Amino acid sequence: MSTRSSLSLVVLLLVLGLLGLAVLARLQRGLLGLILAGILVILGFYWFREIKRALEGSKQLKRYPVEVHEEDSLISVTAEVPGPESEVSFEVLENKVFLRGGGGFRRKIKLPCRVRLLESSYVNGILHLKLVKADVIKSREMSG
Repeated sequence: MSTRSSLSLVVLLLVLGLLGLAVLARLQRGLLGLILAGILVILGFYWFREIKRALEGSKQLKRYPVEVHEEDSLISVTAEVPGPESEVSFEVLENKVFLRGGGGFRRKIKLPCRVRLLESSYVNGILHLKLVKADVIKSREMSG
């Protein structure tokens, strides 16, 4: 069980316990019990929301932007890929580009057609790929 799911379970049990206490307090104390039960329920929901918000904030991963530009027979892909440079790699298969980077980063980019790699570079966390459309290569081979 992961830390997040076990923490969520603890929070859920805490809220249920608070609700149980609120019901018991209401039954035993009359008006004062009702007021205390209301306060407990409000605080329970508040803290549940706050903890949930904190957990969601830690789950959000940084979005690494990708730009795909198509012009005539060329497609250029520019992507932010976390390093270090020794862990950055890519693979071009048919109409997909698979990116890998530091910290377990993985991303798949689907392209509009089959491509082949012309050139690549990785500078300051930015990967530049220049690709040529595969159907253009075939038509040149047939005519040449």
